[in-house]
Amino acid sequence: MAVSDADLYYVSVDTEGEIGWESGTFRNKGRAPAHVIEVLTEATSPAYKAYLRETGVSYIVAGKDRLDCQMAMEKLYRLFHIEKLLICGGGMVDWSFLRAGMVDELSLFLAPVSDGSQGTASLFSRMPGEENGQPVEFVLKDMEKVGEGGLRLKYLAKNARKS
Repeated sequence: MAVSDADLYYVSVDTEGEIGWESGTFRNKGRAPAHVIEVLTEATSPAYKAYLRETGVSYIVAGKDRLDCQMAMEKLYRLFHIEKLLICGGGMVDWSFLRAGMVDELSLFLAPVSDGSQGTASLFSRMPGEENGQPVEFVLKDMEKVGEGGLRLKYLAKNARKS
């Protein structure tokens, strides 16, 4: 089910086929409803793909057994007219898109608070078994004070693909 004319989309990278959607619409309090698109690989089970079709969730396949970020972006553009994504996928998904040159801007919000938790999420994390690659550099574009002591830092990625 490819809904190519939604006002808003919620794109979910789920190469393992683990998310149990109740419908093809993502609802979050205070936000407009968004049509769900799953990004899968060829290795995602046919049963999960059938489940998504039954539930009304659109999906694309991007990569054989690993996520191909460039292919995902090309399909999202071609099939759903999506030109820009906000990537909030956790360290591994964020790193995959960054390493593929699909991230042009990074916004960091720093708040003057800490809880000392161990095992907190990393902004960027290599996939298990992925070989070391070149570091990705950023250039500071802008910064602004937010609230009582917070900062928003906006960076440009040096490896971003030129469209």
